[in-house]
Amino acid sequence: MLRKTVYSITLLLFTLISANSQDTAKVWSLEECISYAYENNITIKRQALNNRYQENTLKQSKLNRLPDLNAQMGYSFNFGYTWIQQEAQNVDRNTRSFNTGIGSNVSVFNGMNLNNTIKKNQSDLQAALQNTEKIKNDISLQITGQYLQILFDKELLTVAQNQYKTTKLQIDRTKKLVDAGKLARGTLLEMKSQAAKEALNITMQENNLSISLLNLAQLLDLENTTGFDVVSPAIPETEGDLPEQPDVIFLTAQSIMPQIKGSEYSLKSSEYELKMAKGNYYPQLNLNLSMGANANWLNDDPNNYNRPLWNQLGSTRNYYVGASLRIPIFNKLQVRNGVNNAMLGVDDARFKLQQEKLDLRKEIQQAYADALAAFKKYQSSYDAVESFRESLRYTEEKFNVGMVNSVDYSVAKTDYLRAQSNLLQAKYEYLLRMKILDFYKGLPLTM
Repeated sequence: MLRKTVYSITLLLFTLISANSQDTAKVWSLEECISYAYENNITIKRQALNNRYQENTLKQSKLNRLPDLNAQMGYSFNFGYTWIQQEAQNVDRNTRSFNTGIGSNVSVFNGMNLNNTIKKNQSDLQAALQNTEKIKNDISLQITGQYLQILFDKELLTVAQNQYKTTKLQIDRTKKLVDAGKLARGTLLEMKSQAAKEALNITMQENNLSISLLNLAQLLDLENTTGFDVVSPAIPETEGDLPEQPDVIFLTAQSIMPQIKGSEYSLKSSEYELKMAKGNYYPQLNLNLSMGANANWLNDDPNNYNRPLWNQLGSTRNYYVGASLRIPIFNKLQVRNGVNNAMLGVDDARFKLQQEKLDLRKEIQQAYADALAAFKKYQSSYDAVESFRESLRYTEEKFNVGMVNSVDYSVAKTDYLRAQSNLLQAKYEYLLRMKILDFYKGLPLTM
């Protein structure tokens, strides 16, 4: 029995560990990272709560069109002198009373404030929804940038590893030449020193890659970042296609970007708020309906028990129908100042919309300029890589026959590695800027 129990526990632990290992070993694509962030990001969840709050506010403003209906009841004890009609005098007696009623109030006209409030709340809801999309876009761009940083670090690591492998092979050749007496032993030691530097560079690149992966995992708010990795898609070679002009991209972006739409809805909301403020100039008409009844008892009245509650309520039942009209004449200029403040709110919302468009235009112009700069750097770096590759090949041939020393060979390798790093940096910088420009054109962020 004990053996079976131990076996079961061991099997359970193994299953849990295996499941956890499979979960942490998941390789994430860019689309999966963005989708996961949409579902789990705390900022997005909080904004969703604000959206629900705006929905409730809109719902209540629509319900405010309906009349209200309220019932009331009261029961009281009175102590002291009470006027007794039969005795024509005040008598010290205790009395009890009960009253009940039901009433309703209907707003007939209030300067169109109910309708304007509904329209304002509809605009506020749409602005909140667009703000959610803006948050999602910001997170998507952050994830895309960090994702490309990981791919960049991976390629840098591969370059460093290849350099190290080449140096190790060169060490083996140099050792054979040293053993044959064709090269001095110091040359071999210098080659080993070069290999040690390149091994250190591999370690540094591995650390950079680990930090980049950690940054993305934390950006996704993952609880367990162990084993986190991303898909390394095939990145096509950068071609000579230049992006569209920023003004052309801006025309598309201003019609689809949520920050612009959100500001437009905010402007509409402020315009309806101005109409609400002006509505306070108009009279307000309300209709009131009510029905009530009451009952009273004297504790010392011999007929007290002959006056049941329901009989008294039936005999004292009364109805009321009335209307009230409120005409504003002078209210210390509160309405006028409220209208002036609402007009300032409209102007501020209009300036905010203009500022959002200016910011969007500047972002697109900057992304376009960065893409051009990265592409030019890529072209220059590509030519430099070809040049340094040929120089390294030629230096290596001369080094193998003893025509150059190890220092010259090390310099040639370092120059070639730097050229490769610059090429990769320009490549991924250009790719990121192009992704941003595509994003402003409404294209999804994919790899």
